[in-house]
Amino acid sequence: MKFFLKSILILFLANLSLPNFAIACEFLKEQIGTPVSNIIDKYDYLDEPSDDNDTKIFTYSKMYASNNLCKNSQLENTFIKVFIREGKIIGTELSGMPGEAKDNRILNFARTNLGYTTDQVINDEWIGAINMSTIVNMVLYGRVQDFNGIYEQLIISKEDYFSLLADPDIVEMF
Repeated sequence: MKFFLKSILILFLANLSLPNFAIACEFLKEQIGTPVSNIIDKYDYLDEPSDDNDTKIFTYSKMYASNNLCKNSQLENTFIKVFIREGKIIGTELSGMPGEAKDNRILNFARTNLGYTTDQVINDEWIGAINMSTIVNMVLYGRVQDFNGIYEQLIISKEDYFSLLADPDIVEMF
């Protein structure tokens, strides 16, 4: 009987912890190269470029408050920039607020929720970039200094698309 009660208690506690994994941020787990039209109904705030004529010429980008695409308290005060070309998501960029890099919030999120790892030791003043790529995705984590302080960025794309994220033909969507 004790074994049965312990098993039920363990299953109950496991069920309480499952929602934390389910709400990690499903949007950041979407495959790079996925057509926006296939996932637009899953995300209330996600937009598609409306200019059908130039989707092969231009890369479109739009920045969202992270909580518009993900429900995760680890991502408070962060932003997700989505890059779209030819109707497909070709990259995402997760950025923190200046001055908040010392918390390593985005780095810790990338490790625990997205499975990207690094052995690099990072202190509060570290600035630079780390390649955290996998077989599937090209992933760069970085800490950038601006006049308001150091902030974190995580860029997820594929090698074929990566150069298009800094293309001079990027059009911001509003």
